[in-house]
Amino acid sequence: MPLGSYLLFGNDQPSNPGASVLTLYCADPIVSGGNAGTLQTTVPPASTSTTGWTVGTVASGNYSRQSYNNEVSTAGFGTTVQPSGNPVNSAQDCWRYGPSTGTFSGDTWYSSLSVIGVTSGGDQDGRARFRLYRSNHADGSVPTDIAAGTFLGTTVTNLSTTVAQSSSGSIFVPTLTLANEYLFLQAAWEISGAGGAVDRDVLVRYGSMGQTDGSGLVTAPFLAQGGAAAPAGGLLEFYYRAVVLDEC
Repeated sequence: MPLGSYLLFGNDQPSNPGASVLTLYCADPIVSGGNAGTLQTTVPPASTSTTGWTVGTVASGNYSRQSYNNEVSTAGFGTTVQPSGNPVNSAQDCWRYGPSTGTFSGDTWYSSLSVIGVTSGGDQDGRARFRLYRSNHADGSVPTDIAAGTFLGTTVTNLSTTVAQSSSGSIFVPTLTLANEYLFLQAAWEISGAGGAVDRDVLVRYGSMGQTDGSGLVTAPFLAQGGAAAPAGGLLEFYYRAVVLDEC
């Protein structure tokens, strides 16, 4: 994404008086009415999830959507760039928040997947790829892409089994009003460097969304219907701004 796209937010002040950014953390369990993982406003305990990919020795330039609560095998990777379209299998390739009613200011949104090798590691490279959708349906059907396409996370290199790394990205989202709708963060993994053994893997970490642990989404300033501001994102927004700018 061009550098200019990251700088569109410019002003730290929300255009909706009383609004504040909404920090949504990836967490368990599976959502009601669908197959997505949970996005929640409370910080989950730091832990390694069962969601991720076995990348093995698959070559760079291969892609796979997420399958929540599963470790996608190497057979799930292919050369078709992912995510390539709407959520699939009742949004199993997503994390979901809502339903919610309110307005997001036009501003930059940030997302991150913290990952770690579990079975083996040390040389696998890759990055997360994200899309944002809204839908009136809990299973993600009849969705609307709210950010005009895919945005890319930073590259994870030589992922080990002892230290997590975060793949973080951002995209500008125009002013958005939800009316009892769900938000979906769709995720996929791109291999940029082959692993050295068939059991190399990449699993998603939960937690506070710091430099390494924790996965989720930081939105633009949000004002819920009725005027109650969403929970503030604190320093997280500034952290992710620094991350994506450093990669440019």
